[in-house]
Amino acid sequence: MVEQAAEDYAKILQSINLEREIHPICMNIEDMLARLDELDTLLSSARAENNTILQNHVGGILAFSDHFQNLRERIDKLEQFVENVNTNVNEVEKSLDIAEQELNVTDYSLKGLLIKPLLAKAMSTGISSETTEQSPPSNLKDGEFQPVPIFQTHLHFDGGQISYSEEALEVQES
Repeated sequence: MVEQAAEDYAKILQSINLEREIHPICMNIEDMLARLDELDTLLSSARAENNTILQNHVGGILAFSDHFQNLRERIDKLEQFVENVNTNVNEVEKSLDIAEQELNVTDYSLKGLLIKPLLAKAMSTGISSETTEQSPPSNLKDGEFQPVPIFQTHLHFDGGQISYSEEALEVQES
């Protein structure tokens, strides 16, 4: 019985072609090794490029950090300036609305802008003497127009750059 089993196993081993079974596995291994080699080359290239970037650009970035702080300060000053201008524009718009209301300007044609204010002023002088009600907001003080105080450009612009000098900050606060 043992001899019979040995003969059966011998026939099986003789019928198996190891070259045919192992060849596809060897081909897959060779293909994987080629891909690993390509990956290694790609990683080496990436490391070399990374090192080049670090050597060439990090120093420049670190050197720019002082300029970056200066740039941030300039941007902050510009934002303050824009806020100041916006506030001034809003005040001028309010003054303009009051002036239009006082002069009864609703027509923005040339005729409406020139003739209506004169007629409204003539009518308002006759009416104002008759009524002593609460007066609406006015741009006039002691009969004279009082302009809205706005920023002075020479205090903020110096050589094309915005500079908030102490004098400009004092004027802005007042």
